[in-house]
Amino acid sequence: TVINGVDTSNMTLQEAGEAIQREFKTYYLTLEGRNGVKGIIPGEYFDIHAIFDGSLEDLLLMQNNFKWPLELFKDHRMSIETMPKYDEDLLKQLVADLPFFQDENIIEPVDACISDYVKDSGYEIIPEVYGAKVNYEILFKAVKNAVENLEPALDLEEVDCYIKPDLTTQSPVLVKAVDELNKISGAEIIYEFGKDIEILDGNQISQWLSLTDDYEVVFDKSGVKDFVDYIGKTYNTFGKTRTFKTSYGTTITVKGGDYGWWLNRPLEVEELTELILAGEKLKREPAYFQTAQQYGDDDIGNTYVEVNLSAQRLFFYKNGKLIVESPFVSGNVSRGYATPTGTYPIQYKERDAILTGEDYASPVDYWMPFNRGIGFHDASWRSAFGKDIYKTNGSHGCINMPYNAAKTMFENIQRGVAVIVY
Repeated sequence: TVINGVDTSNMTLQEAGEAIQREFKTYYLTLEGRNGVKGIIPGEYFDIHAIFDGSLEDLLLMQNNFKWPLELFKDHRMSIETMPKYDEDLLKQLVADLPFFQDENIIEPVDACISDYVKDSGYEIIPEVYGAKVNYEILFKAVKNAVENLEPALDLEEVDCYIKPDLTTQSPVLVKAVDELNKISGAEIIYEFGKDIEILDGNQISQWLSLTDDYEVVFDKSGVKDFVDYIGKTYNTFGKTRTFKTSYGTTITVKGGDYGWWLNRPLEVEELTELILAGEKLKREPAYFQTAQQYGDDDIGNTYVEVNLSAQRLFFYKNGKLIVESPFVSGNVSRGYATPTGTYPIQYKERDAILTGEDYASPVDYWMPFNRGIGFHDASWRSAFGKDIYKTNGSHGCINMPYNAAKTMFENIQRGVAVIVY
């Protein structure tokens, strides 16, 4: 017969009680925690002892008085447990005084978190720190259970009484956030403006990313707008003042006009934002309201029309080769229809058009507008071109050309070709 781990076979109730009490007097509980920290709770410090009530006595008597056949008792063992009694208030204080609750042994747990952006590696989850901070309530409950079962040792790890970090490297909210951050910051959009290249990648995109307290990814679209504004300010040439070398060998400054690169900023912000959020890697041509022939300081290139109003003569170059040189008649100066100077793009070209105004409707075979309603066209009603005709008998602003010159220009010119009027 074993009572609370003590062999009480063939003992009287009194003898069994004395044997068990001796065992209780020498009982102590050893506790092992993290970082080599240990604690001991001696049983005598919280008055642990056994109380034998009638139920135990009845069990012993039942063992001795059963009239079962002898063979039923062969190799039979009877194990009995009696609940130990102790001063719970003293035990609570002993637990509170354990080394695990001393300041030098307490290490606060630290949640896993997401690192700052690092070039080439992006965002990472910084692992949690488990620390060494014990939950008193859980430990006391485990100590009570150990004491009541007279267990000699208690492992704090096994009873899971350490306070855990709220977030670990496996926390779905962190995994989701870091995946989304790396997807967005992994975007790489390359713009080529001739010899100049602008690369938008994680170094800049990461500056537009942040996290809420709930680890929701926030993308600041104002950063995209600022970037697009920078592209516009840097590479737009719409309406800029240009230095131009004329066919006469002189270099002049030409102001005004609406020729040049003109970025569609609202559309570019919208489309660029979508590409970044999708984590795309690609080369991109920006969204433009209008384009020029080439990038760089000289955005006109070697295909253009030069219009000299003073000389009433134009030159059309295609790929650097002079295709048309011709006199013309421009806007009537005396009536306030002088042709505006500046640099403009050919808007389109049209065959067999009818040009209309308040007091005229003129059919033409070749129509090539470059400044709203002003453009190049043939003028079959004229017999002479050039000289001073434009001063008193000019057009409503258009460049009137001889038929063959207009035809040749029409056949060789395309939308977007620059027209320099000076």
